[in-house]
Amino acid sequence: MPKFKCRLGTSGGDVVVQELVAPSENALRIQLEDKGYFVFSIKSAYAWQLIFEDMSGGGSKIRLRDFVVFNQEFSALLKAGLPVLTSLNLLLSRKREKNFQRMLTQVRDEVQSGASLSEAFANRGKVFPSIYPATLAAGERSGELVSVIQRYLFYLKTIQAIRKKIVSAIIYPIILLTLSVALIFLLLTVIVPKFATLFTGAGAKLPALTRAVLSVSAVFQYGWPFFLGAAIAVPVTLRLIAARPGGRLLLAGIRMKIPMLGMNIKRYNISQMCRTLGTLVAGGIPIVTALDVVSDAMGNEVYKVELRRVKRQVQEGQSLWSSMEQTRMMTPMAVEMVEVGESTGALAEMLDQVSQFYDEELTTAVERFVALLEPMLLLVMAVIIAIVVLSVYMPLFSMYNLVGT
Repeated sequence: MPKFKCRLGTSGGDVVVQELVAPSENALRIQLEDKGYFVFSIKSAYAWQLIFEDMSGGGSKIRLRDFVVFNQEFSALLKAGLPVLTSLNLLLSRKREKNFQRMLTQVRDEVQSGASLSEAFANRGKVFPSIYPATLAAGERSGELVSVIQRYLFYLKTIQAIRKKIVSAIIYPIILLTLSVALIFLLLTVIVPKFATLFTGAGAKLPALTRAVLSVSAVFQYGWPFFLGAAIAVPVTLRLIAARPGGRLLLAGIRMKIPMLGMNIKRYNISQMCRTLGTLVAGGIPIVTALDVVSDAMGNEVYKVELRRVKRQVQEGQSLWSSMEQTRMMTPMAVEMVEVGESTGALAEMLDQVSQFYDEELTTAVERFVALLEPMLLLVMAVIIAIVVLSVYMPLFSMYNLVGT
């Protein structure tokens, strides 16, 4: 939906500036006036700003750590019996990251003007995860706001723990690969060219291996502007493609077809989807609404599209498991577990078990891949260095023998 920059007057006499999303300017104006705001101006965000936000992943998203701390403090204050508005005012008195403080101030102002807490967070667009306002709405309807925030905190901490495991597993191979590439580049652009000058001056006939290495060295030595340009152009091009839904869908489909990587992407997205859906269902949110929220929360465009298709089929009366079975995003085992959950009335628990299963599978697969990757990198690096060293020493031996005779 379009984004608008609004200058508003509150019932308390304050003037606030907010960025909100709405179907149209008129719809937004009516919505704001119904909430008690005096609307000074509504300006549409420029298209180039929206493209930049898409390329940067949302632009002003807050840090996960700050968000977790806020929710821990917020749930503690609510549990102690303090009203929502008083709790927000107390939390705003603490020094926080500038963007987060500004967003919380806007949330407080909207709640003060009569909006619900979930509406106030939803009006911040992509700054907060889309699952969060839906979770709050479930808590507001059921009167169990503290419990749903605590459930959401558990969800966040679980996601964070899985990401930390994956990052810690791949960080050493990435460092090793970076150092290997840097060492090979140094050999081919600095060391080998110095020996090439020596060989050219001697006029000796060079072995085929040495000529091949010198040719590769010349490509690296004189072609570095091309490599630098490609290193800049390729990521920029990919980000431009990914700035639109069609491009994101194309790239996501390509990534999922890559051997080994594709299966791990599938495991990660099944885990994320089932955990998010299970959290919403456990909070009392209807399955159709939950599917809508989950589709927006997914980072993989293939899963976004498939979940919207599942939502339409569920609205038409199909069961969740049969709708999922017709898509390319679920494994047969996951579909069977969802079917069992639906038939027994324990859908949230079964979705949680699916997410735990694929978390463990993903962690095991990443650890196994890293265990294979490390020796392979060392072997490849050793072979390349051995070829370079041989290509340098073979002509030296020939020249030594020539001088000796």
